[in-house]
Amino acid sequence: MKFISRYIFPSLLSLLVLNACKKDLGDYDYTTVGMPVIDTAGIGNPYYIERYASLQIDPAIRYDGGDTKALSYQWLLYPHITGSTSGTIEVKTISREKTLNVPIIEKVGEYRVELIATDTTNQLKVNMIFTVVVSVGIEYGIMVLHSEQDSSDVDFITTANAVPVAGITPKHLRGIFSASTGSKIVGAPRFIAQERRSQTTQNWIMTGSQGHIARMSGSDFSLLREDKALFRRNDAVIDPQAFMMLGNGYSALINAGRLHMYTTVYETDALFSASVPGDYELAPYLAMGSNYSVVAGVYDQQHGKFIHPASLAGSMIDFVAPPDSINPPFDLRNIGKDMLYMDRGFNNYTHAFFKDKTGSGYWLYIINFNTSDNGNLAISAHDMSMLPDISAAKFFQASEQGYVDLYATDRKIYAYNYQGTNTATLAFDGFPAGETITCMKIYKPNPNYNLATVTGWILYVATWDGQKGKVYELQLNALSGQITSTPLNVFEGFGRVADISSKARGSGTY
Repeated sequence: MKFISRYIFPSLLSLLVLNACKKDLGDYDYTTVGMPVIDTAGIGNPYYIERYASLQIDPAIRYDGGDTKALSYQWLLYPHITGSTSGTIEVKTISREKTLNVPIIEKVGEYRVELIATDTTNQLKVNMIFTVVVSVGIEYGIMVLHSEQDSSDVDFITTANAVPVAGITPKHLRGIFSASTGSKIVGAPRFIAQERRSQTTQNWIMTGSQGHIARMSGSDFSLLREDKALFRRNDAVIDPQAFMMLGNGYSALINAGRLHMYTTVYETDALFSASVPGDYELAPYLAMGSNYSVVAGVYDQQHGKFIHPASLAGSMIDFVAPPDSINPPFDLRNIGKDMLYMDRGFNNYTHAFFKDKTGSGYWLYIINFNTSDNGNLAISAHDMSMLPDISAAKFFQASEQGYVDLYATDRKIYAYNYQGTNTATLAFDGFPAGETITCMKIYKPNPNYNLATVTGWILYVATWDGQKGKVYELQLNALSGQITSTPLNVFEGFGRVADISSKARGSGTY
């Protein structure tokens, strides 16, 4: 009996259950839920993009049985990591629009961009991952430092006129300082300059403003160091006025009227020591041509004379007095004028523009700092006092290709023939009404590897109409100083432009 109850009763119970299931003939409606599909046809290949350029992806979305209007989108960006890593991977949301069109500010490297599409009615999700390779994007071109209100930023421009190099695409990258660092440059802008030495890793950008100085990578404009991290002494005053990498390899900074220098190809050692000792206050101008023994020819506006460091670690000294056997056009030890500008001109000579402290005299003094000091460095003096509009001149540039310099008023640019007739002719007067000049620079990339044919033959002029800034790219005849009336290009979207600097790639180890 125990045997019967152990095996027969469960069997009967199973039959009853199966019979009950068979009789359940309820009316049920089964449907297949559709899924959104991201069509990668034509957009699924890796994306190679220059840093600060915009990444654009416009995916086609199919949603059979669903409503594409109910979809929400999220684009994620994160670095591609190979091998093991102990840290966390930063994942950024870069857009919530269906079509991606955002600048990529990440450093050079390989990344993944992921699109997640979500049906907001049922939370179904699909995703697609794209490979993105960020490369160097600011090899050749010009850098524009411009301000709005109490801060400034940097734009980068490349044109086919300035960079006739195969594979280089014209571009205008906006706000690359704030994109790189997360904030704009504080303080009134003063300068932007490149220091690049071929066959080395020395490839840096320096930006200076009132109370702030920063060094950026010349490859991708990432921040390397700033303010007191650029000085060996913690008590350094931050008041940068001018910066230049000189032709002799020394990097020179005029800071609060004092000269600071270093010479190295290693970024970690490129730090400014205390200022060169001496009783002086420098005009905020530097010129590239300097012999190693001169180190840096600068103008002491406090005592009205040219001076230079005795050595990199020495004190500031006067130039050698002219020998009795010559009658120099001027004495570097006794100028007694106010410096208006200084630039490198023809034959690698330094062109220094002056105004008399009293009266209406204007002068061009030409000096050869690119040789050892023998007391005979003064080349020539040129009286500019009778040139047209010279009393209204605010901007000066020297041609490296011929015996001509440029000066400009608020709106007019003049070509000055200093070697021959000592006269000036109107070279350009074609800016729209209401625009005034804020900056003028001849295109002088240094080093000019691949750019020798265009060096000195383009002029960049920035204007301001009270609300917005422009940059004009003008064709310059470097021999005569004349300027083609129709601009090659006109760029807009700036604040008030304070400085323009050439940007070169150079050659070797870049």
